[in-house]
Amino acid sequence: MWLCNINEIGNATIRGLLKVFATPQEIYYANEKVLENTIKNNSKINDKVLDYIINSRNMDEIKRKKEYMDKKGVHFFSIEHQYFPEKLKNIQDYPYGLFTRGKVTDISKYLVKMSVAVVGARNCTAYGRKMAHDISFELAMNRVNIISGMARGIDKECHLGALDAGGMTFAVLGNGVDQCYPRENIELYENILDNGALISEYPPGRNPFAWQFPMRNRIISGLSDKILVVEARENSGSLITVEHGLEQGKDIYVIPGKITDELSKGCNRLIKEGAGVITSLDHLLEDFELDGELASDKKCKKNKNKNYVLAKDLELLYSCVDYFPKSISQIVQETGMDTLEVCRNIVRLQMMGLVSEPSKNHYVKT
Repeated sequence: MWLCNINEIGNATIRGLLKVFATPQEIYYANEKVLENTIKNNSKINDKVLDYIINSRNMDEIKRKKEYMDKKGVHFFSIEHQYFPEKLKNIQDYPYGLFTRGKVTDISKYLVKMSVAVVGARNCTAYGRKMAHDISFELAMNRVNIISGMARGIDKECHLGALDAGGMTFAVLGNGVDQCYPRENIELYENILDNGALISEYPPGRNPFAWQFPMRNRIISGLSDKILVVEARENSGSLITVEHGLEQGKDIYVIPGKITDELSKGCNRLIKEGAGVITSLDHLLEDFELDGELASDKKCKKNKNKNYVLAKDLELLYSCVDYFPKSISQIVQETGMDTLEVCRNIVRLQMMGLVSEPSKNHYVKT
């Protein structure tokens, strides 16, 4: 815990040191001259590491950090600990230690079951949000763990889908588990604490620096059995997770999109390169070798109070609105209703929570 709590020392440095010293305890008590020579003889270890280690050898400070972790309910597991997930031990550049927080302490026990990483764009479409939510809901109903990164957009929706199904979800963070980032996801953060776990290789107090997020993607893919990409641009960060997954021998699946959409270019390229294509929820369950019976029963019970009986004019308008944005003029043309009537009824559908306005005068189903 001491070694992984030194902010300036990363995973590569820890592994380099442990090639020379048998345990972190040996590093802690090592003679300064021995440490200095070790660092000088290893070109991959920064010269400043010596100062970082020496300055961190303060048992009072170490105990203070441990007390803070206990107060926040943060657990630490090194790779030697029984709770460290087996799936991570076999990946390249595995993390030496993990910090976790949440209802699930023994994450290794839960992650033995099938786990699916669902990733995609932060600035996603309404269609992407719905697909991420519904697919995660269906998988969670079939006792599949949902793993993602708690970012805006697709990540958030897949966690919500799993939670709505009463399933288990795990968020791998690019910062300390005692911090919620982005701050707008604080309600989701609290819900994951109650229904899964937050996981990070970074110590409590670590801020969300940009370079840490691509690094955490190898853990998202490493913990999963399959990876599903919902929406992704050509150079999306989600594709980093896919690259790690391919190196780790994971199955990759995508939701196809329009060839003209920027948010579909990454997904469509993966299809061209041989990724599995999900064309329906039934197809998803079949490909993942799940029976779907559990999901169907619970879904009916869950959604029975969400059905609306709409008046004919509202029903016509609602059936015209899609998960891709449509303008008022396009809706007028397709329904044959006049502009004033469309505007009035769109407002009614918005008040019912059935339609939203992602951009000015363009509407989608929610």
